[in-house]
Amino acid sequence: MAITFLHTRLIDRGTLLAADCLRVADGRITAIGGPDLAQPGDELVHGGSLLPGLIDAHVHLVPGATRLAAMYGVTTLIDQFSQPDLIAAERATGADFRTSSIGATAPGGHPTLAYAPFPYVSSPADAKQFVADRIAEGADHLKLIYDDGSGAAMNIPTLDDPTIQALTEAAHTHNLKVVAHVSTAAGALKVVEYGADVLAHAPSDLLTPAQVEAIAAAHVAVIATLDIVDGFTPSGGEELPLLGEAELVARMPARWRRVLDKQSRRWMPPEAPDNAIARANTLALHRAGVPVLAGTDAPNPGLVFGASLQRELRHLVQAGLIPAEAIVAATAGPAEVFGLADRGRLVVGARADLLLVDGDPLADITATQQIRRTWVAGQVAVPASDEIELAGIHFIGETTDRIITALKDVWPGFPAREDVHREDGELLGRVVPVTCGWLPTTVFGAALGPVTDHDTAVETLVDKGLASLGEIWWARTDADWQEATIIEAQTDRVRLRWNDPMRDQPPAGQWYPLTDVDLELR
Repeated sequence: MAITFLHTRLIDRGTLLAADCLRVADGRITAIGGPDLAQPGDELVHGGSLLPGLIDAHVHLVPGATRLAAMYGVTTLIDQFSQPDLIAAERATGADFRTSSIGATAPGGHPTLAYAPFPYVSSPADAKQFVADRIAEGADHLKLIYDDGSGAAMNIPTLDDPTIQALTEAAHTHNLKVVAHVSTAAGALKVVEYGADVLAHAPSDLLTPAQVEAIAAAHVAVIATLDIVDGFTPSGGEELPLLGEAELVARMPARWRRVLDKQSRRWMPPEAPDNAIARANTLALHRAGVPVLAGTDAPNPGLVFGASLQRELRHLVQAGLIPAEAIVAATAGPAEVFGLADRGRLVVGARADLLLVDGDPLADITATQQIRRTWVAGQVAVPASDEIELAGIHFIGETTDRIITALKDVWPGFPAREDVHREDGELLGRVVPVTCGWLPTTVFGAALGPVTDHDTAVETLVDKGLASLGEIWWARTDADWQEATIIEAQTDRVRLRWNDPMRDQPPAGQWYPLTDVDLELR
């Protein structure tokens, strides 16, 4: 189907075009001009602001990530470390993205906790074969990890200098860009010295003017990932920042919103990290001429594909970029750095990856959240199927459990949820470590009281853990809250009977997986 946009703000490379009409046919932009370019039979779309589809330059795939991102106007994902089987499965759905496949890291290095087992790089002698294997898996660029943990007061294995150099040379031999994960200013200078093309994060310690100048002279780009801070609740807050974005939450599938709800109730440092230094580094690099790219590092805690790139645009503006520059960081910027010649621009011949919003994002960057519609290669973006969406949710849950288990093995005192049993072995519920103490929860994860100290939380479960199942609960699936009775409860599902006598339901109630229901004791 051909589409003509009439009397619409057309924004290309952060600039408002003089023309205000654009035509799409066969998945490409075919004409830009005045209203006379419309042809009989075209779908006509009036008004708003039209941008190229957004590009998230830093994600890690889960099933359904590309479909979810597109619901927020993000039409291209650049994956910075995923396992080949997941990449193949996502491509089998017809998704279009770019990937590094497995990143290069030292044995036991970051991100072993999340992804092991996977191939490591032990020495320079491994570099050529490692790069060849990634190319065979379909890698579009090389990701390497240079992080000894010092940025987070840790000590973890990392690649040595000769190995970094060998990997970079091997990748460049095959015309692959090298994206380097670093967390410190010193790390950034190190990988730049050996030829890295892109820094995967803005450093967390302040760059000196000389360091900024050295990075700029090396003609590298930086993916800011400022929204990492969205993985933490603000001081005094009870929910993650993304949940406070009404426009974004309104578009969010209920299952993903429940993931954020659960992540809001996890252990975090007493003081949320302040990304003021990362913002300052981003602005300094930008002013020095370093291309700044928008990227999220989704699905880290608190981050959701697509929605978090919308938050990243706001973070970039808060750092000091003007809205037009933030838009370039999420469109033409990453397209140029990663060689995506067919997207990121509103030009004739470009792929029709398009985002239509209300308002003027050149005046107010939050206008990009006022999404009317997204097109991917000229087709309206549609959500992932239930099956794929659930696979993504389960993938995140399994990865989180694996990381927590590994952290407990490394640091036995690491705060993690604890099962509480009755003397006869009956599970009463769990106590969950949160920022200011411990939260008593039912076997199915609903809160049974306020956050207290550990012993008081355990006592609450002993007193109320099983008794609470006989009380009236408030529940919702995708509709409004309603009263319900819990007939049976397990750790991953509950059987509910709704208390509304007019509701059509089985006499013994119905099972609901916890991914599909919210429960609250009032």
